[in-house]
Amino acid sequence: MSSSQLARSEQVPLSTGIKYVLIGIAALAIAAAIFFAGERLNRERADAAARGTLTSELRSLANNLRMEIEKSVDLGRGLAAVIAANKGISAAAFAESCADLLLEEPKIRNIALVVGSKIVDNCPLSENRGTIGVDLRERPDQWPSFERMRKSGEPDVAGPVNLVQGGWAIIARIPIFIRTASRPPVFWGALSMPIEIDGLFAQSGMTDAAQLIHLAIRGNRNATLAPEILIGDPAVFDGNPVVMEVPFPDGAWYLAAQVPVFGSGFTTDSTLHLATLLAASTCGAMFFVVAVYTDRRRRLEAEANRNRDLLHAFMENAPVAMYVKDVDGYYIDLNAEARRAFQIGERPYVGHKLDEFFEKAIARDLADGDIRARAGEVVRTERNTGLRQAYPWEREIKFPVLDKNGKVVAIGGYVFDITAGKEAEVQLVRALRAAEEANRAKSEFLATMSHELRTPLNAIIGFSEVIRREVFGPIENAAYQGYADDIHASGQQLLDLLGGIIDLSAVESGRIEVKHEAVNSADLLADCRAIVEVMTQERQHRLRMADDADCACLGDRRLLRQALLNLASNAAKYTRKGGEIDISTRDDGASVAFCVVDNGIGMTSEDIERAMQPFTRLGDTMRAEVGGSGIGLTLVQRLVEAMGGRLHIESRPGIGTRVEIIMPKPARPEEATAS
Repeated sequence: MSSSQLARSEQVPLSTGIKYVLIGIAALAIAAAIFFAGERLNRERADAAARGTLTSELRSLANNLRMEIEKSVDLGRGLAAVIAANKGISAAAFAESCADLLLEEPKIRNIALVVGSKIVDNCPLSENRGTIGVDLRERPDQWPSFERMRKSGEPDVAGPVNLVQGGWAIIARIPIFIRTASRPPVFWGALSMPIEIDGLFAQSGMTDAAQLIHLAIRGNRNATLAPEILIGDPAVFDGNPVVMEVPFPDGAWYLAAQVPVFGSGFTTDSTLHLATLLAASTCGAMFFVVAVYTDRRRRLEAEANRNRDLLHAFMENAPVAMYVKDVDGYYIDLNAEARRAFQIGERPYVGHKLDEFFEKAIARDLADGDIRARAGEVVRTERNTGLRQAYPWEREIKFPVLDKNGKVVAIGGYVFDITAGKEAEVQLVRALRAAEEANRAKSEFLATMSHELRTPLNAIIGFSEVIRREVFGPIENAAYQGYADDIHASGQQLLDLLGGIIDLSAVESGRIEVKHEAVNSADLLADCRAIVEVMTQERQHRLRMADDADCACLGDRRLLRQALLNLASNAAKYTRKGGEIDISTRDDGASVAFCVVDNGIGMTSEDIERAMQPFTRLGDTMRAEVGGSGIGLTLVQRLVEAMGGRLHIESRPGIGTRVEIIMPKPARPEEATAS
């Protein structure tokens, strides 16, 4: 390779890496921009919501303030009506009436009775005796309000003013007109009631509100005077507060509250923050998709339109057919894959129903699914559409779209092309059938060959037995006697193996005949006892055989005997000399268990699983010494299952093995009659 070729080969990966780095930087920049834009929008929404809440609270407080003032004025109206009706009032009656009114409305400081323009009485008199005889015409600070009340004939509220007795108050003046039958109403005098600011604020909720929100109230004595702070911090008015005006005849009051400042950091709403972070991460990861729609989304003014476009992009580029219908079954949207799969092409689909695009049989099936989805059910369907559509075999998932109240507002769905899977399924079924045919052929071959091999084996075993017993004369050479013993043992072992293969092949090929009969547990143990005793005596084992069940099971006596002898043989072979073999029965109510327990070498759970496979032998030393075909447990399991029973094995290495054949009991006569 030349130096120029080597340089080019090194430059390609380098440029690709730089390209990936630039794309990554661009994706991070886009994600960061979207994240901070979302945070700013969230802060603006939070600020607008806070201002709306404060406006509502201030409006409520202003209404409370006006209601408290009107309440005091209404009480004064009642007293004025009593005075007008009696064309005056005595000092004692005035004092008594005022005491009741002041007790009911503690924010009213005192009540002055003005006749003409002079104060003639003031309750409580002891605290206001100095005001008796004062002519309001000589008080420029009070006369304008009094004159306005007298001319209008309506109550007048003025202030706030500093009281001589101390504190702030607004003055409510209620006119008193004397009415006669012959003349129009004549102005007689008025009631003047100072309403303390502190009491007014407390009863209208201002004082409590000032503890919860950054609240201030500003008012002026009249329109010509500069406003003063009545309650709260003057700095509240310096920012950008929410202000609510409370107008009075002499001026106005202004209630102001400062909106909480969220600052330039992240929003405190964890849900909005997580949503913004998720949207930013998604946009960064899907950089290529976002790039296609960047210019279009930049022109959108509303966040909802941006989210709608993103959703449409995901749906349009999805590799599965997707659709949305309204509750009446009219299509709202179809993605590109759905238009291709349903073979709609360029035809309009919005506002159209499915019977315009599908054959009647398929349309009827789809309509039934729509009815179930409208009822709130998620519908999963597989159907064969034939070769007339893009999806010959399809799987559909149809679901209801719910609003926040749980009402079905639309129907959505996905349609997947499962044609390849169905074709693979057909091929798999064909392969399975072929395998089953091959397995049956194998089993038949093994059974046939085993039968063919049995004839010469029987001859070999028979002749070797004749030689061993020296029927036709003694054997002079001792080596020949050993050869005859080996021939007889090997032939017998091979015959046992062929017998197991024949039985296993018969079970697998379904040719074994099972006779279902009532088998007494004690009789079965008696049938097996002689053979089992020989097995255990050869290896010097202690044997216990006990029929603890003393009942009958349903099975084939011959096959049960063969299965129990196989288990006893395994227990004897794989237990070291001098071990213990226990064979018993147990009544489980609906079934009978035949239990074979040994204290032999045992197995792990993995060994049990392997031992159940035909022609599989475990590789430990003792099993290698004993030998065997590896089909004993497999044959027992197949025989038991063929009779309708089941095999249960428990074993621990070095502890021993417990194998149970569990067979059902025969039906009782009354159960048989009922069935």
